[in-house]
Amino acid sequence: METDEKLQFIRTYDPDSTERLNKLLGKKDALKEGNVYGEKFTDRQFSLVFEPLLNTSLERARILEVLSEKEDTISGLSEKLKIGQDITFKHIKELLKKNQIEIAGHKERDAIFRRKA
Repeated sequence: METDEKLQFIRTYDPDSTERLNKLLGKKDALKEGNVYGEKFTDRQFSLVFEPLLNTSLERARILEVLSEKEDTISGLSEKLKIGQDITFKHIKELLKKNQIEIAGHKERDAIFRRKA
């Protein structure tokens, strides 16, 4: 999936995240030109910063996509999306903090999450 396709997918489920990523992309040329100290970003350096942010946003958008269709647990999301449970947990914590998802109940000892309307 190309960067534009990823951004389009993220925009569908998390427009705020897409806006932040687009702002960073807009600064790419300025970063490559350099700052007042003469420090310049190469394409590789920019990619090393931007790609992890893009992939994190994509994983969160995928979680929001699943939770838009059906309530689920961390282990269920992890299995469906092929993301480690520890990473899924971190994403869930962030999405809860951003008020994008909520706890819908419990299944045994596991919380069940759903996307907020």
